[in-house]
Amino acid sequence: MCAVAALGLSALTVPTAGAAVIAPPTTPPPTMSPSPTPRPTPKPTPKPTPRALTKCQIAAQAKNTTPSKPFYRAATKFGMRDGGPKSINHVREAQYRLRWAKVYKGSVTGSYGPATRRAVRTFQSKNCLAPTGNVNVQTWAVLIQRTIRFKSSIPTVCRGAGWHSCYDRASHQDFLFKNGKLWNVWLVRGGAYSTQTRTGNYKVTARYKEKVSSLYDVKMYYFMPHSGGQGQHGSGFMVDPWVGHSHGCINMYIKDAKVLFNLTRNQPLRVTVYGAWD
Repeated sequence: MCAVAALGLSALTVPTAGAAVIAPPTTPPPTMSPSPTPRPTPKPTPKPTPRALTKCQIAAQAKNTTPSKPFYRAATKFGMRDGGPKSINHVREAQYRLRWAKVYKGSVTGSYGPATRRAVRTFQSKNCLAPTGNVNVQTWAVLIQRTIRFKSSIPTVCRGAGWHSCYDRASHQDFLFKNGKLWNVWLVRGGAYSTQTRTGNYKVTARYKEKVSSLYDVKMYYFMPHSGGQGQHGSGFMVDPWVGHSHGCINMYIKDAKVLFNLTRNQPLRVTVYGAWD
């Protein structure tokens, strides 16, 4: 056992006294780069909400309204009346809208008398308009904009590209949009309960200045069909939009139908019908 131990020891290299001891090379510690300071994610700059126009700004914009511009009606003057369907002067519409503007409490008669004139002057005085007592084109444009009903119920699809006519069966309003901008609002009526104007999204398929219905043998002025035999046109029977019904079409005053017809002539017109039957 001792011999084996000696052999084992002789194999070891033992440094002699005074000999230098060589230290094994040391690896320097890795250099740590400082972590970059995180940059905050930039927040998108919110788009400013457009301010609503003041009454006087609306009045100024409406000053030079024409049939090719938004919210047009021909002037309605003291002493006028709505006669038959072919001699409508929009007196009833003015009276309805003056009611909604809370300046008129009289009946909707279709005759432009002193009470209607007083209401018009009151409305004009409150809306930066000259108090003439007549509903000129400027006053009409302001009156229509100030008396739009149930605007929040208009479907989003109505604000798409191009021309779009949107008829709310519940409120008897036909909204016309151009590239998302409200262009006009007309008072209209639709089909009876048994012949309701169909709801849905459509597009005008033809245009006729005058056409006779093959089913009912009546003239339809400025007729624009969009769903089978249903469409919108000037009515030879409608005097008050809240009296009576059509056979399914959207009935307009003949003068209003002409404006719509000419505005969208030779251009695509989409139609949306919505709302509860009334």
